[in-house]
Amino acid sequence: MAATPCCADGPLLRRRFRGTSEEVRSQLRAVEALGCADPTETEGMDDVLIVLAEVLNNIVEHAFTGVPDGWIECRISRLNGAISIETWDNGTPLPPGLLSMGSMPDIATDVADLPESGFGWFIVHSLTDDMMYERANGHNRLSFSLQIA
Repeated sequence: MAATPCCADGPLLRRRFRGTSEEVRSQLRAVEALGCADPTETEGMDDVLIVLAEVLNNIVEHAFTGVPDGWIECRISRLNGAISIETWDNGTPLPPGLLSMGSMPDIATDVADLPESGFGWFIVHSLTDDMMYERANGHNRLSFSLQIA
């Protein structure tokens, strides 16, 4: 799908790609290239990129363990000042409890003792609205939106 200025309501991007880190980087570059006619929305689009990077990288890192032909489909659209994102993949199911509000890992410790994980879902939950997950016919579907206007 061709890039559409993100300030116009409607579909912005729809792609299906192999579930690899390289393909995720390519997808994120495509989202970044959408651009905005309104420079006041740049910060909102930065949040979209942060959340999308976390979600897509988690799919590659966790859902495709033992899945040789992993694929991800990503649909992004804009409606009424929000960016709506849906991802589908053929990986393993999302572990129960991940959709509950993530908590910030304990950071009251020495830098050398900081945890290496646990921040991603906290960030995703902090920046998104109406997150929903479903598993059907061997596929995962995650949908959420971010207010940018």
